[in-house]
Amino acid sequence: MVKEYNIVITGVGGQGILTAANLLGWAALREGYKVRVGEVHGMSQRFGSVISYVRFGENVYGAMVPEGKADVILSFEPVEALRYINYLKSGGLVFTNSRPILPVQVSMGLSKYPTHEEIKNIIENKFNARYISFDAETLAKEAGNIITTNVVLIGALTQTPDFPLSPKTIQEVIKVSVPPKAVELNIKAFELGMTKVKI
Repeated sequence: MVKEYNIVITGVGGQGILTAANLLGWAALREGYKVRVGEVHGMSQRFGSVISYVRFGENVYGAMVPEGKADVILSFEPVEALRYINYLKSGGLVFTNSRPILPVQVSMGLSKYPTHEEIKNIIENKFNARYISFDAETLAKEAGNIITTNVVLIGALTQTPDFPLSPKTIQEVIKVSVPPKAVELNIKAFELGMTKVKI
């Protein structure tokens, strides 16, 4: 068991960030950890920036991950990973969906969206972090519904080095957490994330 493990989950409203936080939190609880899941902060309406926290370990106090203490930033949108990079510890992992959701300012031509290479360089060189990016939305569509992008990301995250939660435990939580008619879809999405993403 780990003494403390901190995950920051970020993206935009409508991407299932709170669901992902709850799945990870319940899985950690099943494995005997003390768990704190922070509220979603930010504009939770569609396309507003959102952040949530999952903390677990032998002794964990407070729901919010302190700045510089996150083991992982799990980002559903690439630039959102950069927005909250201050939470990541040195040597931590940024794990993101590669599909951008362009902010209004970019759509209006008022600002420029960085390339994946620019994002990768900033995260790896300026923040001494590992960066893993893949198209989770395509795998979610393969599973049957783009809404399962969050579960695809969690499935792939379980395959990263030193991730402390068992995929089997997370699958058990999925089975009791999503509506019965959506269980098969979500399990398929989780397994695609586990097996089709090269870490």
